[in-house]
Amino acid sequence: MNKKTLTLSMLAAAITTSQVQAAAFQLAEQSTSGLGRAYAGEGAAADNAAVLGRNPAAMTLFEQTSLSAGAVYVNPKVDVEGKPTAMQAAGANMAGLPTQSDDIANDAIVPFFYYVQPINEQWAAGLGIFTNYGLSTTYQDNHYAGPVAGKTALTTINLNPSIAYRINQHLSLGAGFNAVYADAELIRHSGVAALTPGLGLQPGSEFVRLTGDDWGYGWNIGLLLEADEHNRWALTYRSEVELSLEGHYSSALPQLPGNMPVQPGLPVGTGSMVKPGSLDLTLPAIAELSGFHQVAPAWSVHYGIMWSEWSSFEELRALGTDGNTLFQKDEKFNNSWRISAGLTHQLNDQWAVRGGLAYDESPVPEATRSISIPDVDRTWYTLGATYAVNQNLSLDAALAFLDGGKVDVNEAPYQFSSGGDAWLMGLQMNYRF
Repeated sequence: MNKKTLTLSMLAAAITTSQVQAAAFQLAEQSTSGLGRAYAGEGAAADNAAVLGRNPAAMTLFEQTSLSAGAVYVNPKVDVEGKPTAMQAAGANMAGLPTQSDDIANDAIVPFFYYVQPINEQWAAGLGIFTNYGLSTTYQDNHYAGPVAGKTALTTINLNPSIAYRINQHLSLGAGFNAVYADAELIRHSGVAALTPGLGLQPGSEFVRLTGDDWGYGWNIGLLLEADEHNRWALTYRSEVELSLEGHYSSALPQLPGNMPVQPGLPVGTGSMVKPGSLDLTLPAIAELSGFHQVAPAWSVHYGIMWSEWSSFEELRALGTDGNTLFQKDEKFNNSWRISAGLTHQLNDQWAVRGGLAYDESPVPEATRSISIPDVDRTWYTLGATYAVNQNLSLDAALAFLDGGKVDVNEAPYQFSSGGDAWLMGLQMNYRF
């Protein structure tokens, strides 16, 4: 089968998903200093070792061994209200099933670590450990729309060793290798489908359970162009990473001969027996153009534009070991853009403050939007600060608010209204040896 992209909806299976940070299940939180300026100009800013997460070529700007480490705490607030048809409402009321779900997106801590080692005047090397993708959402086990609502979790970690070479005073190139580990879990329940005669299900019965993990590999490259010490631009590209989540699949639906679904469009039943299963997916390629300009001794401006190749996700399909389809869902995502701008003001030798604004475009078409976290366009409003403890040690803190708006979701045969936003808070330590 063709390998397709996993977005919140992907692991949301025959059944779906989406989230309130960067587009789909993409995460932007690779540093706290960057969070304070809405991740504007990240490939060119190079104020600490965290620049390695966006542009390996910028390592040539470092004259000393540098380390940065920290984490961003993500506190999303997403509420989903069901708008059942008369028949669904009657079934939900009769069985006492909830149709309203509050705070479905779980809190998360996104850690990161970077190390940059200058080798000589031309060469530098480094290591980044961070994540570009992740999600966690949970509905009630007895939610009336259980077949499209449940638990969806994806955790990834990216090990990214890199090297950089300065060609001349104006141009540097960098490249990195990416080893990505992904672990995923998808659970869906029967909900009002349990009222269908002959299935023998309870509302909390597991319609689908899928767990799996895998390592995937990719690469990234970067270019840094310096007009002078006050003006520079970066162009970066991170390749797609192909994964095949190998694990276990089960469904409380009755198991039929030949692994046939009970009804067209439903997952294959196993009678709750656990069987091997897999889900192929591709984490999308990302390209970014960013700029940094020190326009005055105490003022710098940052900007960036990012493109993510979500169009590689056309469908979600899970397979059994016999090659039969366990479930399938069309997605047809679009490529998406993110634009950002930020300012940094150096107050004195110890304090710098910054702020930023960004706009994230959702890749999810309205026709395939789903409720495991309804993905929408979002706006970032951010503030941050750096405190220099001494010449070698500095600390970063940042706060951001993401406004995700409110949307209607039509996920046949269910309808919903959903709204969500998020607060992000980050801390980071930087040390130069």
